[in-house]
Amino acid sequence: MSRRAVARDLRRALHLPLLIPAVALIAFGLIALARIEIKTATGWMGDLHVRQATGVLIGLAAAVAAVLVPYKKIVEQAYLIYAASLLLLIVVLFAGVVRNDARRWLTLAGFDFQPSELMKLTIVLTLARFIRFRSSYKTFAGLGVPFVLTLVPMGLILLQPDLGTALLLAPILFTMLFCAGARLRHLAIIAVMGAAAIVPIYEFGLKDYQRRRIDGFLVQLGLMKRGKVETRDMERKELYQVARAQVAIGVGGFAGTAEGSPGGYAALRVPERHNDFVFASVANRFGFLGVIVVLGLFIWLLGAILGVASRQRDPAGRLLCLGVFALFSFQVFVNLAMNVGLLPVTGLTLPFLSLGRSSVVVSMLAIALVCNVAARPSYEFGRGDFR
Repeated sequence: MSRRAVARDLRRALHLPLLIPAVALIAFGLIALARIEIKTATGWMGDLHVRQATGVLIGLAAAVAAVLVPYKKIVEQAYLIYAASLLLLIVVLFAGVVRNDARRWLTLAGFDFQPSELMKLTIVLTLARFIRFRSSYKTFAGLGVPFVLTLVPMGLILLQPDLGTALLLAPILFTMLFCAGARLRHLAIIAVMGAAAIVPIYEFGLKDYQRRRIDGFLVQLGLMKRGKVETRDMERKELYQVARAQVAIGVGGFAGTAEGSPGGYAALRVPERHNDFVFASVANRFGFLGVIVVLGLFIWLLGAILGVASRQRDPAGRLLCLGVFALFSFQVFVNLAMNVGLLPVTGLTLPFLSLGRSSVVVSMLAIALVCNVAARPSYEFGRGDFR
């Protein structure tokens, strides 16, 4: 590809309604992480924004590469990408790095990489590839293949264990199938079947600490009764994170707290304040104004993704956008609800803000794919593209 062609494709991919909120969220995340310190085995670490910046640079290089290849060619290779992602999920179970009793990371070229993060985007590509020109998913039996394609990586991710990421694949699947025209009653039947499997999964498919988190959430809601001693122990462990996060959010006030102030000290007591609970740190440091900015940017970003999807007549391009929309919207919703105690702690990160190079690289790749779709004109197949 000539330099002129590369420059042309890059200019076409600069979809500003999408890039402005994405870049702003990345910048806000770096600023927030610069004000967060975490305690490690060797002392206090305060260069989190520098580590995140390396992920942003890697993500930028990957995003540029992703927009230079027409998205239809990427979709054509979706099954190969899916197979490679599955292989990585299998490898990580045997050769992955263990942290906090979880085996989720592979070390590649000196960097820790989380294959489950890549699978979130891979499942979007794979489902877009499978669904785009088919109509079999409109029958109950025809839903079998897309569900198997999703359930296999879900099972591998659960073995790591990573409950939050595994559960995230389900709403991506349901969203893409529903928007493609799958029968609502068929999806409802499968959803009921999935709900019936909750009890056996809870009893036999979860680790003890995951069950304790769910129990703590139910105790918090008053839906489960515990003995006094057990409840006090739960408050010190399973409910501690959420309780500290709620305090940090509450004392943030309108404009945030100053570093070293009594209110700012509340953020230091939030476990995983750089990762799962980064929203609590943002609310504490930047207050209600910071929260409004972050929520406004996410709403802008999601609206821009839907805007690209609504203008795209090619089924694969539209499905890609809808899958990325589901990926971001459910992840943001679950993380924010978890921070304020409306959902159990699942470990899902907040896109662009939480520390995690794998997360930020995959998030930037997802935005690049939507820009790729927006940059290339689609062919008009008629108003019933999915039919």
